[in-house]
Amino acid sequence: MLFADSETQKLIRDTARSYLRDRYPWERLYAIERGEAALLAGDVKEMAGLGWLGLVAPESAGGGGASLLEAAVVIEELGYAGVPAPVAPSNISAYVLKASKAGQSEKHLADIAGGVRLYTVAEANRQLVARETPRPARPEALVGRAENHVLLEKRSLTGTLRQVPFGLAADYVLAPITADGKPAMALIALEGARREPVRVLDRADYADVRLDGLPAGAAVVLATGEKAQALRARFEALLTAFGLIELAGLMQRVTEMTAEYIGNRVQFGVPIAKFQAARHHAADMLMQTQTARWTTYHALSRFEEDPTDTRDIWLAKHWAIRAAGIVFELAHLLHGGVGVGTEYPLHLLTQGVAALAVRYGAINEMITRINAGLRLTGAKDAMSG
Repeated sequence: MLFADSETQKLIRDTARSYLRDRYPWERLYAIERGEAALLAGDVKEMAGLGWLGLVAPESAGGGGASLLEAAVVIEELGYAGVPAPVAPSNISAYVLKASKAGQSEKHLADIAGGVRLYTVAEANRQLVARETPRPARPEALVGRAENHVLLEKRSLTGTLRQVPFGLAADYVLAPITADGKPAMALIALEGARREPVRVLDRADYADVRLDGLPAGAAVVLATGEKAQALRARFEALLTAFGLIELAGLMQRVTEMTAEYIGNRVQFGVPIAKFQAARHHAADMLMQTQTARWTTYHALSRFEEDPTDTRDIWLAKHWAIRAAGIVFELAHLLHGGVGVGTEYPLHLLTQGVAALAVRYGAINEMITRINAGLRLTGAKDAMSG
């Protein structure tokens, strides 16, 4: 893959950056952080009007028919601007619905592309177990465990989805479940669900969504058995890859802000960028950022060619976790005391860097997945453990 945007990608990037710069200045990001403002229905409508929510949805459903790489450009620009927006979960939902070819997929794809309803996702590797079983006497004892569980019974849904992004506003959530003892992927309507806001660093309006009492019909099962397992593998990989692309955008902006600051900050009569140590740190930030960025684009390109090939995504995630920590540390080091105060907007970005670096799996999990992809001895046992 060439390390440069195609003409189409450049047009998408320029349009996205211009729009986000005008609509989301630092003042609005501060308001979002303080909880005084959030993405409104009008914002989501505007993004739908730009075609962002249904970029990967087929043109027959009113979507953009775009590639995953073209969708990634918009998601990267959202990271660069520091804007928490439901573009990634919406497009992941569209991708899985399109791949599932389930009976109701075309209708949901049209709703995604038109911004009629908001779709989000629940993290795969920490989420749902659902089975047809008698209602437990104390469901809270079950959902309070380390993993989240949803029980899919004959008549109702019981359980909680933890930290669902944009869970306060979403109409549907896509999640992996287990139904009748078999793996499944399901789309769950959230009307009537109880939602409790959760504050996390990347300010994406997370919520714990309690489904107790929802009718079983609220869950549309898209696939079961081996097909669901294959669909879940794609889901987990794309969720991780889009998270890495957003992280790369944040790291790029942090690197640029730091380079500008040390170029203007004068110490001992000269800009501190003149000092060799500062220049080396800035160069390290750029190297870490660009390596994480293009490693992720390469992995996503490979995944688009062959959705069963996810190993490069886990490799990119493994690298990005380390790179993000270095960029975070050096940015605040070079900013000195200015980078500590909240009056300067650096923290609006580095909070997101810290949050996204640890979402969708830690380093040990990535090592296990990489080993499994390489079919190394013991990888299967490690995955099951």
